[in-house]
Amino acid sequence: MAKYDLRKSPGPLIRRVHQIGASIFADEFKGKDLTPLQFSILWILTSHSGIDQGRLAQYIALDRTTCSNIVVRMEKNGYVRREVDANNKRAKLVYITESGRKLFAEAEGLMDKVSKGILQPLASEERKVLLKLLQKLADSSNELSRAPMRYLPSK
Repeated sequence: MAKYDLRKSPGPLIRRVHQIGASIFADEFKGKDLTPLQFSILWILTSHSGIDQGRLAQYIALDRTTCSNIVVRMEKNGYVRREVDANNKRAKLVYITESGRKLFAEAEGLMDKVSKGILQPLASEERKVLLKLLQKLADSSNELSRAPMRYLPSK
């Protein structure tokens, strides 16, 4: 019998939990024009509207091209607007629109349901431990990612 076990190996387990989380997200957000990455962008922009696309990509751990493509779609939908940075003509600043703020306000409650749905099988203390361990894994291995996350500065 093989030593490798899909139900006891971190990679397959993380992938499976991601699938479950994506399914819960899809159920909660049915009829909403929003993806998890778009939600993350709106979340960043609610407190940091006007940042450049490059930093926005770093704050959600995306490569610049992928982030730019998502922001372009969000701009077409009226959730964000972009302007050329007056100090750096090659950079674009991203601002949340009123429509984006309204969508985020609606989505925030749904995202809370998604988080609760993902963690529902765990006891309260287990949830805290799992989140702490996931943060530790993500933080300690951040630089191994093709798109390392740069954390938001405190305001």
